[in-house]
Amino acid sequence: MPGLFFTKIRERYPQQKDLPLAQLSEEFRRQDPSLIYMPLLQFLSKDFIVQFGPRVVSLITHPSHYPGWSAVEKEMKWLLERVQQSGIITEGERLGVRYIDFFDFDIFSKLILKVEVADHPVGGELAVNTVLRRGQFVARIQVSNSVILGGQNETKRGSVLDVDVWLGSLDFDLFANATSKFGEAHQFVKEIFFGLLKSEFLATLSPEYP
Repeated sequence: MPGLFFTKIRERYPQQKDLPLAQLSEEFRRQDPSLIYMPLLQFLSKDFIVQFGPRVVSLITHPSHYPGWSAVEKEMKWLLERVQQSGIITEGERLGVRYIDFFDFDIFSKLILKVEVADHPVGGELAVNTVLRRGQFVARIQVSNSVILGGQNETKRGSVLDVDVWLGSLDFDLFANATSKFGEAHQFVKEIFFGLLKSEFLATLSPEYP
């Protein structure tokens, strides 16, 4: 499958990279349910990375380089066309849009989200994980103020606001309406993200609304 897929996208993604999981045997991966949807390979271009595994294809941006939703949506449409041409996938099990935002400070002070015990705010290291639903969409929200990010030249400590919105297999058709469903999922992500921020903090980000 990787070879068939690569022939369809190599014009934009000429570089291929094995991920650590690819070193494990297929038999071992099948025995661990948590590994079923993990990618084995990456295909890299200037602006995007395509991750590929036996049951997953995902489009991600390079770290600290987000080209904007319009560019992501355009690239996703192109990628879906190439997936269909390759013939390696006939239907989807899950369609999702996920944004992970890092802040170099305690993000809880900037959110309208509160965590209390016996009417007293909980401070210090804190992580919150919750799920919201809207119609067919499910959103998992994770917020943590004690995250360490390690890069090639430096290590950063701060907070992460992670919003993952998805649809199940019965709620989309991969080659008929996936592009519009990605747009709806993205809109839900935006509403969650901006809805969690205090107005005074949001103003400092100078948001632009289309």
